[in-house]
Amino acid sequence: MARNQRAENKKRKKYQKQSSEDKVLRMAIVLVVILFLAGAAVVGIKSMNPRPDITKGMEKLEALNKVKVSDVEKEVSALEEKEARELEERNKRPNSEKFENTLILGDFTAQGVYEQEVLGESFVLARESSCVHDPDGTGVTENLEAAAQKNPQVIFLLLGSNDAALEDGSSAIFEEEYAAFLNQVKDRLPDTKIYVNSILPVQQKAIEEAEGLADIPEYNERLRRVCEEAGVVFVDNSDLVKEDCYKDDGKRMRQRYYTAWIKRAVEVAEL
Repeated sequence: MARNQRAENKKRKKYQKQSSEDKVLRMAIVLVVILFLAGAAVVGIKSMNPRPDITKGMEKLEALNKVKVSDVEKEVSALEEKEARELEERNKRPNSEKFENTLILGDFTAQGVYEQEVLGESFVLARESSCVHDPDGTGVTENLEAAAQKNPQVIFLLLGSNDAALEDGSSAIFEEEYAAFLNQVKDRLPDTKIYVNSILPVQQKAIEEAEGLADIPEYNERLRRVCEEAGVVFVDNSDLVKEDCYKDDGKRMRQRYYTAWIKRAVEVAEL
């Protein structure tokens, strides 16, 4: 009986060994099949998406390699010279041509544009005492209506000096009133590009006549904020004002200022 048991154990071990070998073989066959299917899939994808023809790209690279740096520099230089000539010719245009379809609306600062003979009076809608605090009584509303009739492509607003000079005025009130005025301008001139100009600084002699003028920097800051909120361009011209630009009253400007202002306006509005 012991002999039979040993024979049975020997037979069982042989079967287990054979079973293990068969399992390895089956796994190998499955792996080969998987690799075959994967290879077939890759071939199929490549056949549907053929490799692009790079011949034309290589031809362009070869052509670029033949281009000399000096030739490129010559072409760039020629283009720059052409642009410089065109800009020079553009700058030589008379102011009346540059400001075609453009209006200037404002107070005595705006009047100086034609009084100092840098631009014709037909381009300006202004009254000396104009202010946004009293638009109806100082001609602002009337001039805005006249501007709406002309419907310019560009309008420059030069207002605020008289508001700062008011005895009962304040920069806070000015901010509110200018914002309301600007909304009216946008309503009446919806397709016009609006450029709000800063209030110009004044000399001490002018401040002695109207103390509120000392607060012009604060007025300008509020004016800048109004423009930002309204999405309108604010043009700060304070840097254009030099001591020799003032007339005797310490607030009105001489021709040299307006000559510089015209240039600034042309640049800002790309006239």
